[in-house]
Amino acid sequence: MIQEVGGASNSATQQTQAKDLTTVNKDEFLKLLTYQLKSQNPLQPANNQEFAAQLAQFSQLEQLTNIRALLEDQSYTNMMIAESLTNTAIPGMLGKTASVATNEIQFNGEDKNELGFNVPYQMQSGVLSIYDESGNLVRTIDLSGENLTKGDHTIAWDGEDNSGSKAAVGKYTFDVSMADGSGTSFSGDKFTSGKITAVRFKSDGTYVVINNQEVSLSKIIEIS
Repeated sequence: MIQEVGGASNSATQQTQAKDLTTVNKDEFLKLLTYQLKSQNPLQPANNQEFAAQLAQFSQLEQLTNIRALLEDQSYTNMMIAESLTNTAIPGMLGKTASVATNEIQFNGEDKNELGFNVPYQMQSGVLSIYDESGNLVRTIDLSGENLTKGDHTIAWDGEDNSGSKAAVGKYTFDVSMADGSGTSFSGDKFTSGKITAVRFKSDGTYVVINNQEVSLSKIIEIS
């Protein structure tokens, strides 16, 4: 069994080496062509057609290499331009109201949190539920009237639980369940809204602070 494994390993190594030999870059191709010209018999020079074909291959290889380098350079340039434009626009975001694609809430014990949700079409009933970090139900808010019409809606949570007491400071999540006239249930897209109060630059990207919570720029869906 050991010999068979060794044989398979040697075979794989030979195949890898053979594969490597078939891969030639521009510089290696030029060296091979130059060596061929130096080594040819002056009395029996290389066929003109074969030589022309080799030159054409070299020209094509060089063009492909240049195109690849150009595309890589353009990609880097576009990335730098996008980053520069983003960093330039960030200071103007301070004080603006932003909507973030998340159902997470950071309650500081005082300020209200704007909880948003989308209604895809007219609904007949709905409930917004708020949970603590352990998944315990803290507050339920019945949805009615305009909050069930098609479009985006926001409800301000004052931080109170179902008993009327202030909830503890910490992280919470919310969910929305709705039903149409036929009784079909639906859960719309959820988001939170608040003013951008700070901007923070980190190694993994740029973040803004909304409702006392750090949010990645990629999660912002609207700024007004």
